[in-house]
Amino acid sequence: MTVSATVSPVARVEAPPPAPLQISAADLARGYVDVPHALRLRVYSNSRAGFVLDVAARSPWFSAVAIEGLDTHVTLGADGGTIVQRWQGATTREVSLHVRFRLADGLLPGLYAWPLQFRARPL
Repeated sequence: MTVSATVSPVARVEAPPPAPLQISAADLARGYVDVPHALRLRVYSNSRAGFVLDVAARSPWFSAVAIEGLDTHVTLGADGGTIVQRWQGATTREVSLHVRFRLADGLLPGLYAWPLQFRARPL
């Protein structure tokens, strides 16, 4: 009798909910706001090839988002996008992302809810 098993690749991302962002008149004049603290994510994937981080927008108050980390620097539109992270072997990785939002036209100063949602998929 031969026994075999196949492990399906999985990926997940864990992150504490980010705080709302305070957007000032100076930020509006400059056209962007930097998130004051790095966004910390914990990504697990048993895929030997790595993972894809899906970034979905949940709010229309920005026109683009620049994300630095995960061995890359990407700029995504207001509709979000994906970031591919390749690696060798399954692993858990703590990542620190630096985020800059390009502000949408007509925005007013104030406190705004965190506009992004992250989801991980295996490669």
